[in-house]
Amino acid sequence: MKMTNILKTQVHVVVISLLIQIAFSQVKTDFDVNWSTIKTMVRITNRLGDGSTLNLHCKSSDDDLGLKILAPNSSWSFKFRPTIIVGSTIFSCHFTWPGQSKRFNIYDDDRDGVRRGIPCIYCIWDITKDGPCRFNESDHAFDICYDWNGNPR
Repeated sequence: MKMTNILKTQVHVVVISLLIQIAFSQVKTDFDVNWSTIKTMVRITNRLGDGSTLNLHCKSSDDDLGLKILAPNSSWSFKFRPTIIVGSTIFSCHFTWPGQSKRFNIYDDDRDGVRRGIPCIYCIWDITKDGPCRFNESDHAFDICYDWNGNPR
């Protein structure tokens, strides 16, 4: 009896998924609604505030983006397609400026992915001495902030 209920549930999930895919395929839009094809963009801006140059080196398990040097208030960005396996895409960055060396996961699918609480497709970060702050599209402010240990502040 339990196996029959499990099979019925699986069939319902498949049918609902197919209906959703059919509905999305009928929608004519200017953007691609297939999450697996959407690219994420990360932009990092030097907001250290004291005229210091920010050096950064970002990489994932698959891509090393090399050393970038940002003058005060300048930005650098990169695009990527998160892996289909939820929670597996992470871009870690090493930030240095005079007298400081910090690390932070500038993109972590468990925190930033499209299926998360505060997702980002355009992940726009200000790097400050206290830690990185991400732009919050719902209130148009850089108020999703973390300390350098990755804890929300």
